[in-house]
Amino acid sequence: YETTHWITGIKPGPDGTPWYELTSELSKTLVYYVRRDHLRLVHDFEYLPTSIQVPPEKKRIHVSIEDQIMSAYEDNTLVYRTEISSGLGYLEVDLNYPHYTATPKGYFNVISKYPSKHMGGVIATGAPGSYTLPGVPWASFFIYDTGVAFHGTYWHNNFGNQMSHGCINMRNADAKWLFRWTSPPYDPPYRDHCDWHKIGYGTRIFIE
Repeated sequence: YETTHWITGIKPGPDGTPWYELTSELSKTLVYYVRRDHLRLVHDFEYLPTSIQVPPEKKRIHVSIEDQIMSAYEDNTLVYRTEISSGLGYLEVDLNYPHYTATPKGYFNVISKYPSKHMGGVIATGAPGSYTLPGVPWASFFIYDTGVAFHGTYWHNNFGNQMSHGCINMRNADAKWLFRWTSPPYDPPYRDHCDWHKIGYGTRIFIE
């Protein structure tokens, strides 16, 4: 499914083979175990920034909610375009109205990036709107307070249609491309799973 995770150890599994220990960045007590042969290691070069010859101020992102399309530009040259799935409904997600699910429109900047993010709650309670999604890949946040980001999506393949709770869902490969292309640049190394992110005032975004 191309989820991404931080490996914090290797333990003997119930089948007698080595299993990876995965720790969520939500809590050091939230630990999962996965057979080692079900994962592959992500190498440092896969994080490295792209188009570094382009000044950061020359990069910009345009999202059309009506067309469900994300376009990336270097100056006025289109360099990438892909289908997305934005938030459901017409009422924009807001700190005062967290149950609203439409993606906010306006001008933003990439402000925080995580190769792996545990979205939703620690557990899914069954209440309306409750969900837990560990290992969401290549998240590029532009409204951090309400958790609105571009990110990879492993739970649906219905791109071109509104599907999310406010975020901009992307195919995993598209989200990884955007993660590497946008500023702030993301360079290894990292101390631990709680420090696995980059913060800064980055690439411009316009959503309409």
